[in-house]
Amino acid sequence: MMWTSTPCWTTCWNGGNRYIQALRDPKVELILTEHPWMENDTLYSDIILPTTTRFEEYDISGSMSGGDVWLVDDCIDRIGEAKTDYEVSLMIAEKLGPEWVEKYSWGRSVEDWMKYGYETRNVEEASGLTWEQFKEKQFYAAPFDPNWEDALKVQPGARGFYEDPEANPLSTPTGKLEYESTFLAENFPDDKERPPVPHWVPEGETHQENPLGEKGELYPLLCQSNHGRWRVHAEHDDVSWLREIPTCKVKGIDGYLYEPIWIHPSEAEKRGIKNGDIIGMYNDRGMVLGGAYVTERIRPGVAYQDHGARMDPIADGEDLPQREYIDRGGANNLICPEATLSKNCGGQVGSAFLVEVKKVDIMALKEKYPEAFERDYDPAAGLQFNSWVEGGEL
Repeated sequence: MMWTSTPCWTTCWNGGNRYIQALRDPKVELILTEHPWMENDTLYSDIILPTTTRFEEYDISGSMSGGDVWLVDDCIDRIGEAKTDYEVSLMIAEKLGPEWVEKYSWGRSVEDWMKYGYETRNVEEASGLTWEQFKEKQFYAAPFDPNWEDALKVQPGARGFYEDPEANPLSTPTGKLEYESTFLAENFPDDKERPPVPHWVPEGETHQENPLGEKGELYPLLCQSNHGRWRVHAEHDDVSWLREIPTCKVKGIDGYLYEPIWIHPSEAEKRGIKNGDIIGMYNDRGMVLGGAYVTERIRPGVAYQDHGARMDPIADGEDLPQREYIDRGGANNLICPEATLSKNCGGQVGSAFLVEVKKVDIMALKEKYPEAFERDYDPAAGLQFNSWVEGGEL
């Protein structure tokens, strides 16, 4: 059984099509997902438990830098039967028996946990507010540097190291700037893809994604895929206002709003592609569709498509002799490399991998895979809930 509360591997991490194959392994008897949104991996779930967003919860939160802390107090009513992730786990623990509830909760209520977090993060010491005072005020904002209006008086970061490096060492093993990593030299001196002294490595044991290499003859373009302007991973891909923006979606001849694929005019001309055409970006791991966005704002040799599109599989390899993997939504993490950065380094390769692009006859695909094209679809928001969930009428 698999139980996940972060069902976005196929959009956000390596080799999504391989991950889908793993989900279908006969050893996996049940997939349970808890999530507020229909992110991509939920499509392969047997049970989906709706969970709350932060705005529906009573909780404590803080900024990424750790300076600001605030109380979230049910900003909006809960939608439907949604529960917090903590409540979901607690309810399952209750089914297993009272001892599991005690093991899971440590005998603490939700507010006990909030107070525990407040105290262990030293917020009280920094703010001067007791827990009760903080609850009443509901936030603490870290103060500005008192000299913030005078740039010459503001102490820049690492100034102490600059003035006296021996007395104010950095957190590196040597306490100094390291052009050769002491840690890597001691632990992984033979890792040729991530050597102690960083330098350009065109190809290696783990990755062969160099356009000048042998694989580049088949797939001559580098796929560049950044975190886009219009989404946070797959969240907001169904926001109708954003989907009206030309760099957010490109409307195809079939009325579907496709994820843009930016290509330079010189590359488009070689392939007979015009602005607005439906094109496929592909390699040996599959193909994702997109709308051609022909522009000189992308360099030659590159195919650019934002990360994070919602998946809409036309063909995902199941029971197909040709093992076709085609995604209409443009979730390009489906076709990025499966391997991590190097054999010794965890980390994804979600960008700068080899692809080719070609013009696609979408009507021929529709004829070949009619069921995939019959799903309920709203151009303003994308695929509908009942396209995926049995009995999924809201």
